[in-house]
Amino acid sequence: MDLLSRMAVVAVGRTLRASDLLDGQTDKIHSANIVGLISVTRWGSLITDLAFCETLGQGPDLASPTVFSYTLPNIAIAEAAGHFRLTGPVYSIFAEHDLMKKVEQEAILWLSNHPEISAMVAGRLDIPPSYAEEKAPVAEFHIVNGKCRI
Repeated sequence: MDLLSRMAVVAVGRTLRASDLLDGQTDKIHSANIVGLISVTRWGSLITDLAFCETLGQGPDLASPTVFSYTLPNIAIAEAAGHFRLTGPVYSIFAEHDLMKKVEQEAILWLSNHPEISAMVAGRLDIPPSYAEEKAPVAEFHIVNGKCRI
């Protein structure tokens, strides 16, 4: 599992554990809940894409299929969703400004149009490349339930 995916699993896990959505015995979502996961990103999976490009430098026959499998921004949060058995919508959106506001709006849109969804886990997942002004990785999530954050 790549670094971005590990960050997603840990951050989403911490958020779910702090809520009442996880079954304490199984560490999975209570079966009565439909919970989705949306991540906002500025850089997507660029850090993994660059790592894959490095393996291409060794020749196309030696390019890493394992690293390639993580070269989409949805993969990291899909790993987290699978780990905790989330059954709602799971995807990433890109934004350059007001990232948390945009992901919260997206989560509220899902909740207002799909009453069967119990909650949405929404947050930001990013590892900026070395040339970016912002250097620190970010993995922060929270629960959006209706119009309020938990």
